[in-house]
Amino acid sequence: MKHLKDPKTPINKFANSMRLMGILLLVASSIGFISYRSETENFWDIYTLFLLHLAVTGCLLAFVGETLRKILIRNSDVTQRKLYFYDEQE
Repeated sequence: MKHLKDPKTPINKFANSMRLMGILLLVASSIGFISYRSETENFWDIYTLFLLHLAVTGCLLAFVGETLRKILIRNSDVTQRKLYFYDEQE
């Protein structure tokens, strides 16, 4: 069995990809918010709503990816596992 902390396992790649996508979406939305100058009186125009959706999606992806990574690290402690093979304890 592969060790779950190994970065080459598919679940670890998925967790790291989710975290990275979330962080990139947060960076992109924050750059958009900083550089945006509204010429209209209405703050909630389509561009602001789009950036808000990007920020919320980025937060969710980063949170789920980080939570999944913490679950993997907590449950991949191989010193607590006991494997039995032909009535022998390893």
